[in-house]
Amino acid sequence: MCLTYGRPHLLAEAVESFLRQDYSGTKELLVLNDLDCQTLRFDHPEVRIVNIPARFHTVGEKRNACAALARHDLLFVWDDDDIYLPHRLSYSVKMFDPVKRFFKPHSALALNNGALKGPERNLFHSGSCWSRSLFDQVRGYAHINSGQDLEIELLFEKVIGKGKNSDIKPEDIFYIYRWAGTGSFHLSGFGRDKPGEKSGNQKVGETVQKKIKSGDLQSGEIWINPHWQCDYVELVADYLFKATLSAVQ
Repeated sequence: MCLTYGRPHLLAEAVESFLRQDYSGTKELLVLNDLDCQTLRFDHPEVRIVNIPARFHTVGEKRNACAALARHDLLFVWDDDDIYLPHRLSYSVKMFDPVKRFFKPHSALALNNGALKGPERNLFHSGSCWSRSLFDQVRGYAHINSGQDLEIELLFEKVIGKGKNSDIKPEDIFYIYRWAGTGSFHLSGFGRDKPGEKSGNQKVGETVQKKIKSGDLQSGEIWINPHWQCDYVELVADYLFKATLSAVQ
């Protein structure tokens, strides 16, 4: 489930991450775009882009709509500004706990301005997958912007208990969380919404509109060209190899 808004250059890498998945089962990447001045296009049997003409009030509502549109019952969060290595789906399906109806590793790698760090521990909601039945049981995401990811995970914990996250070996890590160096915004960078102030969604909208007016961001019909800016598989392998050598020394 991939939400996107005004950053097709990052979406291209997220789509490429999906196309490189080694999982042999049936799968679909659902991209939900609610920037009315951009119509995103991509022709692939396993990628479906839904463009809507009106903006969702909150990211939580947008995530719920994306889940409702998804065709399958094992749901993966797939944020458009992060990188997922080719074994994400296959590894997650193998490790998925049908009793908990949830899987997420404790650890991920972080990429800032081209430099990897970690493994690190954080919420890393975008590395998670869960069953539709669990999602329905907690009634989906709260209708808020920043913090909707934490809120739903706390609801999951009420159902399946604490300790829901799983350990993962460094060589099995599949999620690369990106912060600095993407050339775009981070919703969480605007903080939580406060009464009487502009919401995170409004601030993001203003940021995107400024880019469109300045010509830094294209409007109209945009065909997505999936690609990675670099070989992230090689980047991670090299990083882990050097980290192992350093630990031995």
